[in-house]
Order: sequence, then structure tokens, then C-alpha cells
Amino acid sequence: MGKHRFVVDGQSFDIEVLARDAQHAEVVVNGEPHRVELAAPADAPRAAPRAMVAAAPRRAPSHATSSGHGAAQAVRAPMAGLVLAISVKPGQRVTAGEELVVLDAMKMENTLSAPSDGVVGEIAVSVGATVMHGALLLHLGAG
Repeated sequence: MGKHRFVVDGQSFDIEVLARDAQHAEVVVNGEPHRVELAAPADAPRAAPRAMVAAAPRRAPSHATSSGHGAAQAVRAPMAGLVLAISVKPGQRVTAGEELVVLDAMKMENTLSAPSDGVVGEIAVSVGATVMHGALLLHLGAG
């Protein structure tokens, strides 16, 4: 139905609208599928076009989701926020519970910890980036 690029606080989002009805849309945001609810702006008349409001991704992300036994884990943002610190570097060995990333969400610092022992792979964000709920932060490989 359409591809769009939005920039929010310096972070780029590629959005493709796959399908839409009166209340919902199926979209892909930076490669991740989402179902969004369409809601009218609070001050808009009832007949006005609706704006899209992001909803939770189809699969419920936690601070880390596994893509298979012994495979790399994708560490994802459990909430929208600002990346305050990245405490690891690619190639670094970490143990379960070790600090990976610190997010600021609603003026509260949230420390995201390694879900298991492993080796840090690609880091997908940088300090100062604004991330959405479910956004990929980094990969944690078996190790």
C-alpha cells in the first residue's frame, strides 16, 4: 500500500503499510512486522482522516528473545525510550545478568541485562538514540 521513511529525534524508520481496514493496519517498521491501531487525533472531527498509533509487535518481545537453541539472541527494547549507555562492545564475553544497555523511559533509568552467558555481536543502536518498544538493541551469540 505504501512505503514511507520517518525521522524521529534523528532516528530513521522505514515503514511499509501492507494492509489496512477502518480500525487497524499491518505495517513493517525497519523490517519488524507490527499491527497498529488507527485512532483519530483527540481534537479532530469524527470525519477527519485517522492517524496511526503504534501498538505492540505481534510477538511479545522481552528484553531478549531467542531465535533458537544455541543460536544468537536478539536483545530488544522492552519499552520505548532513550539509549543512555551501552555497557558492552562487539566481541565482548558477558555473563547472565551483566549490564548491556541503559534506557531512559519516562525519566527512569532501566538497566537491561544479559539473559544468558554469551558473546556480544552486532550493536544496532547508539547512545542518544530513541528506540521504540521491541526495537533491536543488539545480538548476543552463544559463547
